[in-house]
Amino acid sequence: MAIKHIKTPIRGLNLYLNKVVSDERGSYCDMAPGGTENELYADGIKHIHASIATKKFIPRGGHYHYKLRENFFTLSGTALWYFYDFNQNSPTYGESYAVILGHDELGVDVGIPEFTIYNNSAAQIAISPGVYHVFWPLTDMETVVAGTGSTEYDSEDYNRTEIKDVPGAIETFEKIKKKIMEHENQTSPAINIKSETMAQAGNKLTRKIKAIIPAAKNNQQRPFSHTINKHLIPLGGRPMIFYPIENLVESGIDQIGIVISKSDDVLKQVVGDGSRWGIEIEYIIQQELTGLGSAIMSARDFANGEPFILYLGDNIISYNVADLVNRYFEENLNALLLLAKVDCPQRFGVPEIVDDSIVRVEERPMHPKSEFAVAGVYIYDDNAFKAMDSIKLSDRGQYEISDIHNYYINSDLKLDYQEIGKWWKDRGKPEDLLEGNKFVLQNCVFKKNGEFIEGEIIGNAKVEGNVKIGKGARIVGKTLIRGPVVIGEGCLIKDSYVGPWTSIGNVSELNGVEIEHSLIMDNTNIFTKEKIVNSVIGRNASIVSGDDNLPRGKKVIIGENSIVGW
Repeated sequence: MAIKHIKTPIRGLNLYLNKVVSDERGSYCDMAPGGTENELYADGIKHIHASIATKKFIPRGGHYHYKLRENFFTLSGTALWYFYDFNQNSPTYGESYAVILGHDELGVDVGIPEFTIYNNSAAQIAISPGVYHVFWPLTDMETVVAGTGSTEYDSEDYNRTEIKDVPGAIETFEKIKKKIMEHENQTSPAINIKSETMAQAGNKLTRKIKAIIPAAKNNQQRPFSHTINKHLIPLGGRPMIFYPIENLVESGIDQIGIVISKSDDVLKQVVGDGSRWGIEIEYIIQQELTGLGSAIMSARDFANGEPFILYLGDNIISYNVADLVNRYFEENLNALLLLAKVDCPQRFGVPEIVDDSIVRVEERPMHPKSEFAVAGVYIYDDNAFKAMDSIKLSDRGQYEISDIHNYYINSDLKLDYQEIGKWWKDRGKPEDLLEGNKFVLQNCVFKKNGEFIEGEIIGNAKVEGNVKIGKGARIVGKTLIRGPVVIGEGCLIKDSYVGPWTSIGNVSELNGVEIEHSLIMDNTNIFTKEKIVNSVIGRNASIVSGDDNLPRGKKVIIGENSIVGW
């Protein structure tokens, strides 16, 4: 497996991003290829330990060893690491190094290296004796670090110099903390006022523009989309489509057309006429479900010859759309696309970029020409409909949106792009929903001011971090809720642990359960001692212990396209 080596200015301190391979069962990473023959473990492994930091901005570590050589592995969380060379025999004696390692992007430039641990990598820190190390969690998710030591545990092999006495340590931390706090305090107002006021969260629109959201019902997100339009699947306790709508509204857009399939009355009932956001929503019927191109053609009359923004209903971005619209009009463009760097471009429309210009867009290429994907937000003028008059169905039987982009390019129209850093798209697999749930918990749910605890926390039950509890919900008994977590209305959580990155739907009950990094939909009952992780559980589901069954064993009733693992 490929390992990316990140050199540091301190001798005896090295960072590695180890390649991870994944399949439907999960992920695997070889942290010590070659075993103890690997140079990282030349002194062998005499003990394994773990360090868990549970409080944001509260440090862990804060020492160096005289003999022990360590290898650390970041398992969860995001932290600032600070290192200082106290080895007087080292050529880098007195030098320091700071780095941010973690599973979440901070979304703000803090002036030091930041390495995000994506699904295809795992961070490793190799530390020699004499190198002081300390880390501060920078998010609400606890930072878990596992480590190996080259010697037996020895309480005398520690130098616990206080952090305040390590040159540059406190100063570096305080500077980064200040930038993070300033970034987090730039919150958006509550969404219950007119759109012109909402646009003050970012730049205001310089010109009015309509938005179109394709949201026709399909079976891409199986098995859940068999009974519900996938755009209504809840992420962070709210229908997925609400996030695109609210991004548009906050940017000042007050006319939205939602493209739906025939007789999709449920989506219309859930979303409504737009009055909850102070805007107008019009529903447009897509007669033939033949790709995004046909969705655009369905909205031709709604656009009425004017430029429009197309925002896919299964995409969520952390970006002020007003900035995009303003640039479109200021530069007199015909089309403007959002691009995002992705791990696997083969699953998206991929731009080929030459001399800072897009020269072609390929749909799901086997050999991508760049590491970018065309994200699900676009601005077009009336040429998009002219393109649709000329393009043909693809081999997939769809009118591909990439063909519209290539029409602009081949017609010498002005098409440009804007890169963004935070983007989530539903690609039709249950694990994508877990990524989406984590995305909104991190970037959307707790970014606004508001009252998040509307239910009851009774007796010895505890809540830590960012937690949202709906009306009528009760948290009772020996229960710990450790955010970020969303619990819906009317829930009962008893004698349970609900860990980070979990959303629980309305009127659900958990009793004696441990669960984390999971998405639980409405009206679910869970009574089991088996720990539940990385799971998506649909509406009206029940999970109960099989210990009392005769014969003993697991009882399973599942539909098509489901996955069970225990």
